[in-house]
Formats: sequence, structure tokens, C-alpha cells
Amino acid sequence: MNKLQLASIYLKDFRCFEQTTIDLDSSIVLICGANGTGKTSLLEALYYGCYLRSFRTHLSRDLVALGKESFFVKFLVKNDLIDHTIQIGFAHNKRLVKVDNKTTVSYKDLLSYYRVVSLTEDDLKLIQDGPEERRAFMDQALLLDDASFLIKMREYRVVLENRNALLQKEIIDKEEYFIWTKKLWEHSLDIQEIRKQLLAQLEADINTMLAQYIDQNLSLSFVYQAKKGSDLPFERFLHKNTSLEELMRSESYFKRSLFGAHVDDFSIVLEGKKSRAYASRGQQKMIVLLIKIAQIKQLMLKNGPIIFLLDDFMTDFDVERGKSLLSALFELNCQLIFTSPRRDSALESALIASQTDYKIISM
Repeated sequence: MNKLQLASIYLKDFRCFEQTTIDLDSSIVLICGANGTGKTSLLEALYYGCYLRSFRTHLSRDLVALGKESFFVKFLVKNDLIDHTIQIGFAHNKRLVKVDNKTTVSYKDLLSYYRVVSLTEDDLKLIQDGPEERRAFMDQALLLDDASFLIKMREYRVVLENRNALLQKEIIDKEEYFIWTKKLWEHSLDIQEIRKQLLAQLEADINTMLAQYIDQNLSLSFVYQAKKGSDLPFERFLHKNTSLEELMRSESYFKRSLFGAHVDDFSIVLEGKKSRAYASRGQQKMIVLLIKIAQIKQLMLKNGPIIFLLDDFMTDFDVERGKSLLSALFELNCQLIFTSPRRDSALESALIASQTDYKIISM
């Protein structure tokens, strides 16, 4: 398999970094340091190099160091023995991105050279928070898998905006309402099917890993939840909502579309119980980690290598569970970049015992 590896990063005036170059040229990198030393900010920069936004903020100006007006980051990436240079500068609310000294404008163009998946404490929101977190996870995973998914989402948004504009009117034309209802249902069904396929693939991989690394008696399932039965055939969808007239009355009252891919959700069920209510914190962290590993497996199978960033995510597991999960991580055969608040961690001990190529960086 082709190898994607981040060799180094140069940061200037990014978050807490005034000017520094960090060598990351190893299959496994462990970044150690106390809170406030910049571990998460470093991973944030690594993530930004792929998505042109942070996992902590969507605003690039928030990443500029205090008292400064701009930032600059430069990545040296090895991809199948070929080195590529990615440079990103931000100043005066404008961003300039270059790959091998050629200007690019979209993060989609970066995916051919540099692709990362991150795991932070905030990813527990996938279980703990509302539907918008789970929708965002599905759609980002699908976009990373196939950039053309963005076109489907844009087309869906156009239909949704037109239908919502109709619902804002005092008097709604029934024929026009039917047309936009059918269009929204059709576009929703397309997105729902793709999302369900993603969840089914993740579920299969996660259950394989649970049996292999954790407990053969444990099982996990994803249950897709389409609001108002919008994933049913159109006639059954209308019947489920009593009638088109009843749906129109309800939506005209709220003045927005009450069904569609934009309001759907899915539940994460462990051993027949919803993880949000019944899983312990340790179980929730395990589930989220396994979801990310399964996502990476699917991405690597279809699109090639990935870099996995894990921000202080392994320290809460007990020794045995931690070893089992590390085995699953090591078998991914991708560059792993961990952060940890301390040097004498079980993670460091596991790296030493694994006899793999690793690097420890103290901050």
C-alpha cells in the first residue's frame, strides 16, 4: 500500500507558535507535554492543512497568534516516495494556498496530497450531543470519501431553500407545494441511501473489531432515523403524515420544512441500549475511537492512505483496554500522531514494546 507520511511542519504566528519547525518523519509520533504547551494547537495546524479550517473554529483569523496579524504554515508531505510541499498563508482576512508552489483555492484539491482524520475530546459529541453532530459526521465522512458528494448537498440545499421560501408565504399554492415536496423527498432519499451505506459499512467493521480486540459478546448497531418517514416510498411517506394537506398545515405554521436529510439523525446502540443514555464514558470513548478507525479503513480501501491525529484520547482507558485499542490502531498501517500530557504513559510503554518505528517529541 502507498504510504502517506507527514515529514515536517513549519509554523509562524499560528496560535502559540511564534516560529518553529517540527520534525514528524516517523510512522508513529507521540507528542508529550503539559497542558498549555501547544499540543492541541499543533494537531489543529495539521488538520487545517487538509480542510483549510480548524476542528475548534471555522474562522481562520482565530488561529492568528495574539498580537499578530497573519500566520503561515508549511507542510512537507511524503506520498508514495514523492515529496510535496503545502504552504498556507493567512493575512488581511485572505488565505493563499499553494501545493508545490502552484496556487489552489479549494481544500478538495489538497485531498490528493494530504488527507487526515482527527479524534479529539470534542468527538464525544457524536454520542452525547444532538442530531446536528451526527449529521455533520456522516456528511464530512462522505465528502472525504468522495468530493462529488458536495454537489449533492448543494443541490439539496437549493431545493430546501426554495421550499422554505414557499412556506414563508401567507398563501401557499398547493400545486407548487406538491412539486417542491416531491423534489425535497427525492433529494433526501438519495442522500439518505448514501448515508445508510456508510453506516452499514462502519457497523460491520466495528463489530469485527469488537470481536477481535475487545469482547466477542459485544455488538454495536447504527439505526438511521428519517424524520416523518421521509425514507419511505413517496405514497407511504404521505400516508404516514396523514395527508399532504396535513403536512402543509404543520409546515406552514412553523414556516420551514419539517422533513428531509437536514433534520435526520441516527442512534448508536451498544448491546441493545442507546449509547447516549447507557454507555459509560469509557465505552463512549471506545465507540468513537472504533468509529474513526472504521472510517479510516473504508477511506484507505477506496482512496489510499490517511494520517490519523489523536489528541490526548488514549489516557482514560485502563491498561488492558488501551493495549487492545492500540493493536487496532497499529494495524491500520497509517501514520499515527498522538498527543499525551505525560511521558511515562502506557501509550509510550506500548510503543516501546511494539518495536515499531516511532518518534517522541517533548513540548
